[in-house]
Amino acid sequence: MMELTNALGVYPGSIIAFIGAGGKTRAMMRLAEELAGRNQRVVSTTTTYLRQDELRLVPQRVGFGHGMRLPATLPDQIADHGHVFVFTKIEGNGDVRGVRPNWLDDNLVPAAYYDYLLVEADESRRLSLKAPSPHEPAIPSSVTIAVPMVGLDILGKPLDAENVYGAELIQRLLRHPFGAEITPRLVAAMLLHPQLGMKGIPRSARVAVLLNKVSDKTLPQAKAIARILLSDLTVERVLIAAVNDQDPVWEMWRRVGAVVLAAGQSIRMGRPKMLLKWGGQSIIQHVATQVAATDVSEVVVITGQQHRAITEHLDGLPMRTRYNPDHDVGEMLSSFQLGLRAMWHTCDAVLVVLGDQPFIDSALIQALLQAYESGLGRIIVPSYQNKRGHPILIDKRYWQDILELPSGSSLRDFLHSRESEIYHVEVATDAILKDIDTPEDYHREKPKWPPEDVALG
Repeated sequence: MMELTNALGVYPGSIIAFIGAGGKTRAMMRLAEELAGRNQRVVSTTTTYLRQDELRLVPQRVGFGHGMRLPATLPDQIADHGHVFVFTKIEGNGDVRGVRPNWLDDNLVPAAYYDYLLVEADESRRLSLKAPSPHEPAIPSSVTIAVPMVGLDILGKPLDAENVYGAELIQRLLRHPFGAEITPRLVAAMLLHPQLGMKGIPRSARVAVLLNKVSDKTLPQAKAIARILLSDLTVERVLIAAVNDQDPVWEMWRRVGAVVLAAGQSIRMGRPKMLLKWGGQSIIQHVATQVAATDVSEVVVITGQQHRAITEHLDGLPMRTRYNPDHDVGEMLSSFQLGLRAMWHTCDAVLVVLGDQPFIDSALIQALLQAYESGLGRIIVPSYQNKRGHPILIDKRYWQDILELPSGSSLRDFLHSRESEIYHVEVATDAILKDIDTPEDYHREKPKWPPEDVALG
């Protein structure tokens, strides 16, 4: 579990807008608390309305009045309190009126005396799911991170006006009958729809969906929603959270690709080992099938001399192949670098999978993904009896370092240089240590198939 600050990937200068429903104000205030606790200067506001009682935890509030001028004392108040909420005025009914989006763009954004600007840009009447009204959401054009939200306590409830803000629009656009149960698929479809969850988000903004109010019961459904959301490249990440918890983010999902290294020359085997039979499949088919059965977003298989044959063996599997022209020189590193380049624009982390490790199964790979989603580390390595093995998961922050490794280097050199940053997942099998390099390895380790079933192709 982790804090919102880390899970959202915010950085100084971020302008973050919370939209949708299911705890926006609390999420915004929780993020402000975290940032101020790190000695960051935070300004928060709304471009709609908040209730006055929702601001009880804000250390300082500053009203502009109708003049809408930034008071000269504002920098000092931010420095003194860490977090300041700014607004226009308090209405007679207790609602706090915020600022207009274009005023925020023109006046607050250029100010240089804060580190983060947080904006609640939507109304929802404390419901957990909403469709925007015609004038909503009121998102400033300068926003750098948009956070669409849903409260997962809505799952299983009927689609009606009592439970959903703007239920008629959801019914009309998604053709989900009134009174029908709200399902994970409906929530995902609503969040991805350009007139619903994605409405008004600037194209330049990163999108981090926050699935709030998760429980042990709804966690599997939250994961199902996250899988669907990440199938759309508009969404950068999905946070599965309960913002009132001490550790608010249970899991943070991003796209993880898999690079399967299958460009070896099989010198010690004496014939193409990737094409050897393994349980009714070839070794490369078996490994690729195990990888494809996990939550990885995409799979690239790097090939060499046997490019055509391996490509044919993978026909029908959800993956692509890339030929490594340098497969005979520094095969493993150059192949991995080729895979990183192939995923540079679509993934945030990558699994390095050896194509000659048929003992690896999808459950083991999923355990590595789970460790990454839970925020346990940015380099995830399986370990058996204090021995490291494969696959290895590496966050994108390290990719450039790997691409710049000099000729003659190896992935092992990179891991040694980042020893303190590695998180080890202890496993109960030595499968992570085994590969198939020689005829002896193959005949010793392969399942007991008829002797004539030795190779494919």
